[in-house]
Amino acid sequence: MTGANVLEMRFPQELADRMIAHCLDGRPDEACGLIATEDGAVVHIYPMFNASASPVRYALDPQEQLAVYQDLDERGWDLGGVFHSHTRTEAYPSPTDVREAREEVPYVIVSLATEPAVIRAFRIVKESWSAETGEVEEMPVEVLG
Repeated sequence: MTGANVLEMRFPQELADRMIAHCLDGRPDEACGLIATEDGAVVHIYPMFNASASPVRYALDPQEQLAVYQDLDERGWDLGGVFHSHTRTEAYPSPTDVREAREEVPYVIVSLATEPAVIRAFRIVKESWSAETGEVEEMPVEVLG
């Protein structure tokens, strides 16, 4: 099951801080990872290796991704989202982010362009997952605590 029906991203402060710290540690490259949810609430952050090792794009490592999917399954959690950082630009999906989107879950972007970091979430709606373009719909993000 995925986080396709999540209406807003609700992060406990500790998990938002952990996600931001992973993004800061990844600089100068973008950082990335996956988000676990349970009943629509974020319950775990999976910091992952950026297989692209690039300051302008990210790619999840396939072996790490498989391990996370297995862990989600074992714990009964949902894939609640994909996150990555923008090191120098606002938290908004780039054309590359839209083109590379392959999951029907929220895409969370952490912008490190300002202090403090900014967290925003988006749905990327495409005709098919191989489509080059799609619609970007922002969704609310709440940090609890």
